[in-house]
Amino acid sequence: MKIAVMTDSTSYIPQSILKKYHIRTVPLSITLENGENYKENETIFADEFISILEQSETIPTTSQPAIGEMIRAFESYRDEGYTDVIVVHLSSGISGAYQTAVQAAEMVEGINVFPFDSKIACLPEGAFALRAVELIEAGKDVQEILADLEVMRANTGAYLVVDDLKNLHKSGRITGAQAWIGNLLKMKPVLTFEDGLIVPYEKVRTKKRALKLIEDKAIELAGQYENPTIMIIGGDNKEESHRVYQEMIERCPDKNVVFSEFGPVISSHLGLGSFGIGVTNRYIKFPVDETDI
Repeated sequence: MKIAVMTDSTSYIPQSILKKYHIRTVPLSITLENGENYKENETIFADEFISILEQSETIPTTSQPAIGEMIRAFESYRDEGYTDVIVVHLSSGISGAYQTAVQAAEMVEGINVFPFDSKIACLPEGAFALRAVELIEAGKDVQEILADLEVMRANTGAYLVVDDLKNLHKSGRITGAQAWIGNLLKMKPVLTFEDGLIVPYEKVRTKKRALKLIEDKAIELAGQYENPTIMIIGGDNKEESHRVYQEMIERCPDKNVVFSEFGPVISSHLGLGSFGIGVTNRYIKFPVDETDI
């Protein structure tokens, strides 16, 4: 048995780690208002996309990975001698990528494909792929790994702060927000994931209070676990992102606090001024070059 791990571009795992563990990613795509189409983290990257978003009058559209790309990735693993591949995707509640993986899996012969719905996105999604790699190195079989990931999924959460709900509402990526629309003047929406869906959590008067709220909620959640990982997910405001990261390190000196950023696809749905914190009950090894933070 030789097991591979694969994911999609919204896991936002650094390229150095993907290469080290031979994790393939299939890209989601973005179409700009001028009709130009890009593949996330292949032909367009976060900083470039933020500059475009700042000048755009419309919300870019996104699309799931093409089924053909998934099939080719599975076949490449097969041709390299892998017998099984675990495929971690962003939540099926906000994307069709997981269902596409399920369909692609049925079209490939010679390798066993196990799609896994993370029910979340960004680095909390990527954490499942990294955990799977760790378990493979520990000699676990596929069913043991999937069982572990299911327990981890039940103990993983995230909180988001957005400037407004415009992008999420128009793209249909938020549930239960109708009562909030038009009633958020000078308020900052705080959101969370609930069974794979992005749902309203609370309305806070200022961005500062909203950030404090999600810091407190993340610390509260992490406090339930013996060896958790807290994932800071920075947005376009680099200074703010790094400040919260340092605050969380200081507030949680005994916890594994790691840093990541939103990529183009998730940024297109959340909009400018977004920020997130994720928590999982597992210690996730996440070596990062400090010069990137």
